[in-house]
Amino acid sequence: MAVISESEQFGTKVEAIAPRIGIDWSPYTNDGPVTFHFEKVTTQADGTVLERTFLGVLPARISELLARDYTVQHPVTGEETVEPGWKLMAMIKAATDAVYANNTAGE
Repeated sequence: MAVISESEQFGTKVEAIAPRIGIDWSPYTNDGPVTFHFEKVTTQADGTVLERTFLGVLPARISELLARDYTVQHPVTGEETVEPGWKLMAMIKAATDAVYANNTAGE
């Protein structure tokens, strides 16, 4: 989530999030469009959502996303590491395989 602003006075945080991400992957080209559906979310310090506003849809290409490196923050320790973009596709493929296997076991 990208922090837009924080107010200590009011105890609020405004962030841009993408609660819906569409991936149209072509196994023939190993590429395709990705759409990020962004919202602006205002929350209180306790996590209560005060407001959600649709911001728009931003496009990207799978190949562009895979060609980058990303700084990833551990959710508990806050430790940051830089990871190559190809891991994005590898993790999505692994999750896809696991979902398929779990739902077709015993057939």
